[in-house]
Amino acid sequence: MQLTSKITQVEPIGTWSNGQRTFNKFRVSFANGDTLSFLAVKDFKANVGENLTYEKNPQYNTGKIVRDDNYEKPYEKPAQPADTQIQIVRQSMLKAAVEYHDGNRSKTEYEVIETARNFVNFITNG
Repeated sequence: MQLTSKITQVEPIGTWSNGQRTFNKFRVSFANGDTLSFLAVKDFKANVGENLTYEKNPQYNTGKIVRDDNYEKPYEKPAQPADTQIQIVRQSMLKAAVEYHDGNRSKTEYEVIETARNFVNFITNG
């Protein structure tokens, strides 16, 4: 169920790791009385005073931000289906981008994907 409420407080409460990636953990309080934990790669993506639409998981007392339909998702498939060769190039360039950024842990997954897209563009367009 989606809820929308004004954020009244955002408090960092440490980190959480899934074994592959470490996330920052935030306790977020809302005007409607909800106080939930959210995970973020870097900083929490909303500020005190803003209205936020979120989904609530009461079992774990966690929340997940719900984005507008207009929000550009970084992992959306292209409108046209790619042939096998292009998929192979994309997979190879994603692996190359991960290896390229391996020593720099401050890079986000979006930055790594952007690097992969640049590599794919270079391979396919010169």
